[in-house]
Amino acid sequence: MIGEGVVLPRLHVVLWADEDHCLETAARKEYERLALALLRGEEEDEEAGQRLEILREFLETADFRSLRAQSEGIVKERGRVRAVVFRDGERVCCRLWEP
Repeated sequence: MIGEGVVLPRLHVVLWADEDHCLETAARKEYERLALALLRGEEEDEEAGQRLEILREFLETADFRSLRAQSEGIVKERGRVRAVVFRDGERVCCRLWEP
C-alpha cells in the first residue's frame, strides 16, 4: 500500500478499480485507450510507448486474483481503489493506494 509522502517513479500508470471494474479491467481499458491514441497520433511522446509497454507486461504477468483480494476491502470501504503500476528495474510492480 502506498501512503503519504511516497514519491512515485516518473514513469507510471494510475489505474482505478471500483465495484463495477477490477484492476484487470481497468488495465485492459487503459491499454486499449493508450494504444489507440498512439495509432491515431494523439500521443506522440516516447513515454506513452513506455507506459503502453508497462501495461502490456502488467497484463501478462500480474496475479490478478491476489490483487482482487487485496483491493476488495478497500473498494467496499471507500468505493474505489487506486493502483500505481511502474517498472522497478526489470520487473513491473503494482502498489495499491487508497484514495
